[in-house]
Amino acid sequence: MQKVKGKRQKVNEALAFYLLPFTLFLLGLALRLLAWRWREFYPLGGDEREYLDQAIWLLRDHQYVELRLMRPPLYPVFLAGCIYFFDSLVQNLRLVQALISAATVPLVYLLAREVARRSGVESRGPALLAAALCALSYTLAANATELLTEALFLFGLTAALWLLLRAGRTGRLAEGALAGLIIGALCLLRSVALPLLPLGAVWLALNATGKRQKVKDWLRAAAPQVCLFTFTCCLILLPWSARNYVAYGGLILIDTTGAENLWLDNDPAGREAVKAQLYAMGDDRLARQQLSMQRGVAAISGDPARFAAKAWGELKKLFALEFSDDLLARPAIWVPQTEVWARLILGDGVWLVVLGAGGWGLGVGGRESGVGSRSFWARILGVIASPAGLLLPWALYVGLTTVLFHVELRYRLPLYPALLPFAGLALAGAGGWVLGGRGRWPMVAGGLAVAVCLGMTLLHANYPALAWWLGWKHLDLARAEAALGRSDVAAARAAAGGALALDDGSALARVALARADVLAGDEAGAMTQLDAAIGALPAHPYAHLLRGDLLRQRGDVAAARADLAFETSSLEDLQVWSWGRFTSEPPSRIDLGDGLDLGFIRGFHSVAPGEVGFRWTRGEAQLRLMAPAGATELRIRAASGRPDGSPCALRVTVDGRDLGSLQISADGGGYVALLPARFPTARIVVVGLRSDTFMPRDFDRASADGRRLGVRVVGVEVGP
Repeated sequence: MQKVKGKRQKVNEALAFYLLPFTLFLLGLALRLLAWRWREFYPLGGDEREYLDQAIWLLRDHQYVELRLMRPPLYPVFLAGCIYFFDSLVQNLRLVQALISAATVPLVYLLAREVARRSGVESRGPALLAAALCALSYTLAANATELLTEALFLFGLTAALWLLLRAGRTGRLAEGALAGLIIGALCLLRSVALPLLPLGAVWLALNATGKRQKVKDWLRAAAPQVCLFTFTCCLILLPWSARNYVAYGGLILIDTTGAENLWLDNDPAGREAVKAQLYAMGDDRLARQQLSMQRGVAAISGDPARFAAKAWGELKKLFALEFSDDLLARPAIWVPQTEVWARLILGDGVWLVVLGAGGWGLGVGGRESGVGSRSFWARILGVIASPAGLLLPWALYVGLTTVLFHVELRYRLPLYPALLPFAGLALAGAGGWVLGGRGRWPMVAGGLAVAVCLGMTLLHANYPALAWWLGWKHLDLARAEAALGRSDVAAARAAAGGALALDDGSALARVALARADVLAGDEAGAMTQLDAAIGALPAHPYAHLLRGDLLRQRGDVAAARADLAFETSSLEDLQVWSWGRFTSEPPSRIDLGDGLDLGFIRGFHSVAPGEVGFRWTRGEAQLRLMAPAGATELRIRAASGRPDGSPCALRVTVDGRDLGSLQISADGGGYVALLPARFPTARIVVVGLRSDTFMPRDFDRASADGRRLGVRVVGVEVGP
């Protein structure tokens, strides 16, 4: 019995030990799946499209095709593997990356646990806090939805740093060798990883000293680990370098990105002018690399003051709040309200915590445990051989490269594995990491690091003042929306006017004023406000759609179609938005896809390129129609549109009353459903259509259409 109880206790302890990290993994996965869902219809960017094209060429032609600006080869190979084993649909490729990003959470836990152990902290609290920050980071979750290298790179980088720390502590050759293999692969993913080879080798050598004082003893101890680490890294890296030498007749270690970006980002002529010169050189990659290096160095040395000003601006951007800046810079881009809060709290908020606490931890934590009684030089060596001696140089290097070239905020993501473990230690307050316990000077260094990090953030933008201003503005807009909902014209005008006083370029405030004018019967005033809103923000759809509704009421069909076409300019469901805000009286007949149906429909897909004279339902759809006096039947023109020619059942309702099911053929036609009773007077009715759905990819795996399609509806009419 005692043995059984002992085994049960061990099992329970093991479950308790792994339960929290696994829970954090699930939390991270949930956030990443949420971001994956929100960004389902985001188009591919230029770099994403190029990587995907490379992967497709590799699968189709069995040939690796270089891009016009040479990049490392591993990511297109990774995408090709995902397409081969899973699917070519972009959303499914994004799902693979979301899973990889979620799998980074337990790796952060292991890395932070190792850092804590090396710092004399046995508690799991710091590691759990670091993993929680990683799981809750919307920055990492959103980045995983982009077909770019960062999600895979962060996974491999975290694993490599963890293995290096373990190899330095345990001396196991296998751990150092595996770290070398991963770093070699990381170099072929993003060449920015290349300095990890000398950095890791030096750090492993320093950790092989132990109590040995003689150089010969130290070399004997360090050589096996360092040599095996270097060998395995070169084993991955050098075959690609040899391929480049054969292909281009000279040394291109990985790619030409570093040299080309040095010229692109520092030449006063600008990136596009430099690109034109590079492209004019054709495919001579070696000559392009050499010329780029020469011109880049010349641009920096020729005008140091201009470079210093540019570097200072880039340095401030490195500390920016990514999502706050994006929401301010692109107000025409609609984002769901829930995602806005996720961006601000879990994106910028978590970044501030990671930056501040991680900066404090790196400043305080630059020493091994148990070195307090050693000599000054022994302490210096202890600092260099500590986890901070590996992670701090990496963080500084990442910052230096972004300042030397240019800052895209995804370029700072490699900072996370360096900052998260120390952020966990600082937040846990373990081992005297917050007050006292580590001496005066480490505390000064930590405080200085926090001051620099937060000070640079505020130098980039006065975020507290911006938050105050935006908070009052959006409070006024919310008050205006509430007043419009209860048809209180005076209150709506007052609230929208307050928002406009805070931001005279606010398209949303002018849209609210226009809606108030419509409620008051002042169509001319409404048109003036809508024109002003469009002048302030031409790409924003609300003003265009409301103006299209007013133009449709006037009978100006051509102008109305032009404005209502802005339905496709946003990821928001503008059918739902216009359903509750348009004031046009519905017709008795709606022709779907004619450009004049918006405001009377919801639950339909927008008209895709090549689709003329119809709309697909999403499975459940509604139409608002004016049933004339004496109406007895509902006439529907529709087709199932199934590629295999099969029919589908279409359930029809009017004002929630079931009219039965219609069998819709693949080619379609006219169908009639009898109304439950003759309408004695004209009235507005809501027609509901419900069917099962299919995906074109269910029938054609080469199709790029990932929509769930219901029924293809041409027109709906209610009449006698």
